Amino acid sequence: MNNAIKVVCASFLGAATFASQAQAETFVVTTNLPPTHWGSTQGGVPYMDCVTEATNGEITFDYFHSGQIASFFESLSAVNNGLAQISYIVLSAQTDKLPLTGVTLLPGLGSGALDTTMATRRVLEEPGPIHDEYAANKIVPLMINVFPPYQMISRGEPFDSLEALQGKRISTGGGTLMVTLAATGATAIQSPAADIYLSLQQGAVDGTMLSTASVTPYSLQEVSKSISGNGSFGVATGIWSIDADVYAGLSEEKQVAMRDCGLKVEGELGAWADSWTIEQQQELRNAGMEVFDYSAEELGKIEEKLAAARADYVQRLEARGMPAQQALDDYLGAIKE
Repeated sequence: MNNAIKVVCASFLGAATFASQAQAETFVVTTNLPPTHWGSTQGGVPYMDCVTEATNGEITFDYFHSGQIASFFESLSAVNNGLAQISYIVLSAQTDKLPLTGVTLLPGLGSGALDTTMATRRVLEEPGPIHDEYAANKIVPLMINVFPPYQMISRGEPFDSLEALQGKRISTGGGTLMVTLAATGATAIQSPAADIYLSLQQGAVDGTMLSTASVTPYSLQEVSKSISGNGSFGVATGIWSIDADVYAGLSEEKQVAMRDCGLKVEGELGAWADSWTIEQQQELRNAGMEVFDYSAEELGKIEEKLAAARADYVQRLEARGMPAQQALDDYLGAIKE
């Protein structure tokens, strides 16, 4: 090979390497979840691995967990302010900015994580108030992480009836969850999940309303004595979301990779969460907790209160000029599909 050809080849290889490097992108990802939480190990991490593999390493991630960059109350502003390109948006903590999307958290609707995941995906993508609200906040949903339905957890006697809940100090996340608790007659106390252990241990609260799937990740079986097994007190949802402008700047191939990986992993995650809930109930029994089911009579009484909570939430938003009833109707339709 003569020197001229060598120079041309070297220049070509150098240009190709530069082009490859120029195409590679690393996104900052923020979440409040600890790295050992199932939402991370079964959701966030597999999603990032899937995207990196699907793009042949042209998209990678710097993963900041445990609220290192932003708390769950700051999960949306972190993306809007450019602190991160991708954030785990905690809907219960963002009902000031995503009140219509918060309809998906209302009690007495979905029966499991997978069904709720699929319904939430539909209303986020199909034309309607929820889709429009999410887009107006300049974020694009990548992967949905729905927790199994919330249950009642007690540090003392079980909250096995509507009467047992009256006046009890029960902590939970914000937004719709606070409305739900108030409707049952309990005293609702807003609290991040990371603070619940200490609150239960010190008796600052009588119990908490949380998904079964969150008990052992936060070691709450150590400071609780009972949990309901068949309640439907709403759900928690975190949506891994990307800044809309960042997403729009990606090539079509990279957008497809991020979307397809999201659909794949969120489906697997929802099915896993439903199955794991059953396993968790047995694990909690083994740890000494009582896992009880509400009687049909009590479920009827509770549903009356939950229906009132749904109506109250919708009426509050309608009074502010928001199409909340349409959002709820859309979601109910998505649940039935």
